[in-house]
Amino acid sequence: MPSKRGAQALRPRKPGEWLIRHASREAADGWTNLCAQQPGNIATLYDRLATDPRQVDNRDRQGLLKGGLGRVTVNGKVLEQWQYEIAGGGRVWYAVHDDDRVVWITKAVARHPNETK
Repeated sequence: MPSKRGAQALRPRKPGEWLIRHASREAADGWTNLCAQQPGNIATLYDRLATDPRQVDNRDRQGLLKGGLGRVTVNGKVLEQWQYEIAGGGRVWYAVHDDDRVVWITKAVARHPNETK
């Protein structure tokens, strides 16, 4: 069954975690594809986003997107938009909504997005 916009991604939220949701049907489909291609990497990413979506260390390929890509509107709210690089060039973009403790997956692709080239 295909995922739909607003659907919860991957697994139910544990107490104290951020809720992970898809911002669009395209993001949901991309997430599903990445889960099939790289389940271990996506599970690691999910755990990180659910506990602290802004956590960055020197080994990570994660950060706030630059310029106009660094902000995105989800459900009428302008939010920070981050990128996480999955092995093999895949990328997951996500927006952080602090008030609701929701991380919105805005893009999930198996290759480098054209917007950042």
